[in-house]
Amino acid sequence: MKITKVALLGGAAAALLALSGCGGKGKAPEGQVVATVDGKDVTVHELNAELAQIPSKGTDAPRKLIESVALARIIERKMLVEEAQKAKLDQNPQFLVARARAEEGMLVQALQGDIQSKVPATTREAAQKFVAENPAVFGDRKIFTLDQIQFLRPANIDQLGLKDAKTMAEVEKVLVDANIEYRRAPQQLDSLTIAPALTTEIVRLTGASNGEPFMFADQPAGAPAPIIYVNTVTNTQTKPFTGERAITYAQSILQRQEIQKRLAAQLKKWQDEYKSKIVYAKGYGPPVFPKAPGAPAATTAPAATIPAPVAATTTK
Repeated sequence: MKITKVALLGGAAAALLALSGCGGKGKAPEGQVVATVDGKDVTVHELNAELAQIPSKGTDAPRKLIESVALARIIERKMLVEEAQKAKLDQNPQFLVARARAEEGMLVQALQGDIQSKVPATTREAAQKFVAENPAVFGDRKIFTLDQIQFLRPANIDQLGLKDAKTMAEVEKVLVDANIEYRRAPQQLDSLTIAPALTTEIVRLTGASNGEPFMFADQPAGAPAPIIYVNTVTNTQTKPFTGERAITYAQSILQRQEIQKRLAAQLKKWQDEYKSKIVYAKGYGPPVFPKAPGAPAATTAPAATIPAPVAATTTK
């Protein structure tokens, strides 16, 4: 028996799919309308948007079946929305705040998309120049195999004594003594996907540190604090990345950088324009970030910026 490789619907949704075959009485929808729910139209545009959310890669289900599943989802959603409205849940203050936040988020995404669409495509000549100027990424591409320890950066990191650790075992002992949770596992870093400055620094450190661990930090999206990575390189492989693939890849990098630059510049412009239009209630105000040694305190959040290369340092 052949099994279709597509997750259809579960639970109540599957029941709805079965019931939807019964249909209601009345004139069948025509034109752009593919169904109605209590007199409200479901358009072909809604159906196409729903179809875009159903993974199709690797499936062998008939197109018509996937289409009917998508339509059943829309019908179920509209049915449940109508019931929620009957219960006046759409008037709940928490719902209104959540809806406003969702709408604002979608508008911001649309605005970003509009700015991105106006950024000219990166030329082939610019990409070729970028490839030539970044041999560590392309012609001399390195793949590092690391023995790596990861942990969230504690506030007292400077007092832990990591700088005196000369082996990974000593690093582990420092963390255990400080009761800091960590994870140790082999990892790979590809100079094709990390900042060129970091690749250069890793090569320099591994050549000068006599096998001592080196450390760098990053704060991925969603992380509550920067993550510290302590590493030793156990193997280095040179794997050149050249030709048309390299040029295409360079074009995508430069395009992303230009988009980030445009977004940051436009955001800064709007921030300046709106500064006089923003009034805070007593006890509220813009964020004030901790003052760095020898530098004035920052009083505003930084605008969107292009991620800077992360510097690597030895634990020595």
